[in-house]
Amino acid sequence: MMNQALLVKKLVKKHFWDMAGENSLSTGNNPVLPEDAASFFEEYFNKLGIDPINFNFQKYFPNEGIRFLPNALLPDYLKTDHHVAQALTLEMLIASAEAGYWLYGD
Repeated sequence: MMNQALLVKKLVKKHFWDMAGENSLSTGNNPVLPEDAASFFEEYFNKLGIDPINFNFQKYFPNEGIRFLPNALLPDYLKTDHHVAQALTLEMLIASAEAGYWLYGD
C-alpha cells in the first residue's frame, strides 16, 4: 500500500503539476484557479478518506465576486471576499492526509 505522502503528491501532479513541499496552491506566483482547486479537493477528501470538517475553502481561495458591482447589490454567493488568501502547501495536504482530517481549521 502506498503511503499518504506519495498519494497526495500523485494527486497534486494529476490535477496541477509536480510541486515542492513548500509551494502553495493558493498564493505565490502561480496559484491555481478556484474551480480547479475545488475539483482537486473533492477527489483529495474522498479518495484519501480525509474528514473535511475543519476545511474552509474560502480561507485559501477567497471569492472574487463581481468586482465592478458593490457587495450590497449582490447575493452572498457573488459577493467579493476581501481577505488575503492564506498559503495552502503540499506539506499541509500531506500532514492532513496522514492525520485523516484537515489540521488547519480556523
